[in-house]
Amino acid sequence: MARFTLVLGFLTLLQGALSNAHAAAAVMVVDAFNKKIHVAADGNGRRPVGGLAKIVTAMVALDWAEASGVGVNVLATVPEYAPRIAGQRSLELYPGDRLTLRDLIYATMMESDDTAAITLGHFIGQDHLQRLGRGGDPLIEFTRQMNQLALREGCTGSRFTNPHGLENSRPAPYSTAADIARLSLYAAARPAMRFYTNQKQRNVTVYRGGGTVSVTLNNRNPLLGVDRVDGIKYAQTPLSGGCLVVTADRPASVYPQPDGSSVIYKHRLVVVVMGSGNPAGEARALLNQGWRVYEQWLSAGRPVTERNQLLPYY
Repeated sequence: MARFTLVLGFLTLLQGALSNAHAAAAVMVVDAFNKKIHVAADGNGRRPVGGLAKIVTAMVALDWAEASGVGVNVLATVPEYAPRIAGQRSLELYPGDRLTLRDLIYATMMESDDTAAITLGHFIGQDHLQRLGRGGDPLIEFTRQMNQLALREGCTGSRFTNPHGLENSRPAPYSTAADIARLSLYAAARPAMRFYTNQKQRNVTVYRGGGTVSVTLNNRNPLLGVDRVDGIKYAQTPLSGGCLVVTADRPASVYPQPDGSSVIYKHRLVVVVMGSGNPAGEARALLNQGWRVYEQWLSAGRPVTERNQLLPYY
C-alpha cells in the first residue's frame, strides 16, 4: 500500500510539473513580409517542440524533391522500425506499405502522423547517404538536414533530433517561438506548402499487399478556415503541451502614386503558440490582437525603432 501511495504521489507531482510547464505559453506574431514582430512573449525560451518539428520535416522533403528533380510522385516504403518509434499513428501504416512523397507530406502535416514523418525521413536520408557514397543511419542524416535548414534560416535556439518531434529520442528535440516563426515564414512563403496545409480533408492512397487502400485525412488544425487562416500546423505531446502555428492574410491594399502608378502591399501574419492549454483560443486571440497592432503600425508609417523589433535580429 505504501509503495502504491509513493507511486501515486510521484505521478501527481509529475502531472503538476507538466501542467505548470504549460501554464505560460511562448507566443509570437510576425508580419510575413516585413518580418516585424507585433506580439511576443518568451520568444527565445527553449521548449519541447512536439509535432511542430514536422514543419521542418515537410520543408526538407519539398526542398529535396525540387533540388533532386525527383519530385513528390515517387513511392516511399514504410520502414520496418517505423511503428516501434512512432507515437501518433492515425493512418495505421504498416511496414512495407508504400505511399507517394506527396501523400506522406499530407499525412505528416494534416494528421501529424509520426509513421509518415519517419518514412519521409528514412527515404530522403537514405537517398542523401547514397548520393554521398557512404553508409549510416538515414534518420540521423535526415535530422542533420533539418538542423542545417534551421541554421540557414537563422535558428540558433533549436535542435531537431528526429523527424516527428516526439520526445522519445535522446536528447529530446527543442525549439523557440522565434525559431518556429522563422521556419514557418520559410514554409508560408512556399505556395506548395500552403497547399499541403490549407485543406480540411484529403484522400491518400496506400499501396499494400498488391492492392490499394484509400485513406481519408482530416486536418487537425482547429482554426483552419476561421478568420482567413490557411495553415500551418497543430501539434500536442505530453511535454510540449498544445502547440499551434497559424497564418492568415487580408486583402492587399493598393496605394495610387503621384506618377499614376500604384503600389500594392500584401498583408499576412504568422502566429506561433507553444505550450498552451488552449492553443486554438490563444492563437485566435493573438491573431486578432496582431492585426490591431499591425494596423496601428501601418498607420504610423511602419516605424522600426530598434533592430530587435524585426525577427532576423530578435
